[in-house]
Formats: sequence, structure tokens, C-alpha cells
Amino acid sequence: MNIFRLLGDMCHLVAIIILFLKIWRSKSCAGISGKSQVLFALVFTTRYLDLFTSFISVYNTVMKVVFLVLAYATVYLIYLRFRSTYNSESDSFRVEFLLVPVAGLSFLENYAFAPLEILWTFSIYLESVAILPQLFMITKTGEAESITTHYLFFLGLYRALYLANWVWRYHTEGFFDQIAVVSGVVQTIFYCDFFYLYFTKVLRGSGKMTLPMPV
Repeated sequence: MNIFRLLGDMCHLVAIIILFLKIWRSKSCAGISGKSQVLFALVFTTRYLDLFTSFISVYNTVMKVVFLVLAYATVYLIYLRFRSTYNSESDSFRVEFLLVPVAGLSFLENYAFAPLEILWTFSIYLESVAILPQLFMITKTGEAESITTHYLFFLGLYRALYLANWVWRYHTEGFFDQIAVVSGVVQTIFYCDFFYLYFTKVLRGSGKMTLPMPV
């Protein structure tokens, strides 16, 4: 454990809590992509199956359980508790275009052809693209509430800090996880335009972040 990973984990947790509280307090999931949240729940499910097979530390176990509980609680709020506020028409990204290639790649590029290893690899690849339905939804509607952009900012910051974590581990331990690093870089790239808009618009006091509408 190093400071970059710890801060990354905290940013990840803050992002999920921000989203959950936003939906719970406003009793609305307007502007939130349910598809992205289902994909993230799938990411955690396939990645944390080792909860049943190995114990690393109390911190590791608690964080995994918290992420799983919050992920499924968020999906519950979107699709059941506040379903009437969910905008399914705007949340129209074709997730099969993500799931099929990711599943295929996880069978082709992995560290060991074993069920848990393939599922772990699948989760890494899927996490790198799971945010796309949310970004697509924001682009389609043309705007995002500030609280939603805060959620996305902390998610992006989490990935950036994990990149720093991998650089640190490479220089201090000689450790290099090619699958995680490449997927993390891809995921961080998706946030680049968002980061620019976040710093130039949201942090200057605008209630919503306005984006160009697709042609």
C-alpha cells in the first residue's frame, strides 16, 4: 500500500458515495446512466470473487464489500426505488458493443486461463469502458448537473492516482501489471475532455456543465 493507491481508493469511494447520496437525497436519478452503474456492479462482482477464496487484509476485504454494497444499492435506486425518474431514452448506449469485445479479449489476453483469472481480467477491461454510457448520456442531453460532474471528477481522479500508484510500484518494487496499466491509461484518456470542462466551467460556479449537442 502506498499513498497514491490509498488516495485513489478514497477518491473512488467518495465518487460512489456522492452518486448514491445524490440519488437518495433528491429522490431522482435524472441524468444518471443506469447502464454505467450496472456495468460497474458487474465489474465489482467479477473482480471480487476472491472474497470467497483468499484473505489479504481487513482493509482490502472491507473496501471490497463496501464497493459491492454501494454498487448494487445504486442500481436498486435507479431501476426500482426511483425508476419513474430514470430517463431510459437518453440512456441509450448499446452496452453489448462493450460487453462482447471485452469478454472476448479477456479470454485472449490474460495471465492464466483459469475461471477466476479470466473474470478478474474481464473486470479490468470492462472498468476501462464502463463509464462510456454515462459520458454518452451527458453528450446526448447536452448538460450535466454539478453533483454528477463531481462524481465523474472523483472517478477520473481515482484512475489518475492509480496510474501514479503503478509508476511508484514499478520504480520501488519492479512491479508492472500490463493489463491493469494499459486499461487504466485507456480509462483515464476518456476523462481528459471532461477534466478540461470540469475545471473551466463547473469550478467557476456554473450550476450545470453544458456540452455541445451531437449533430
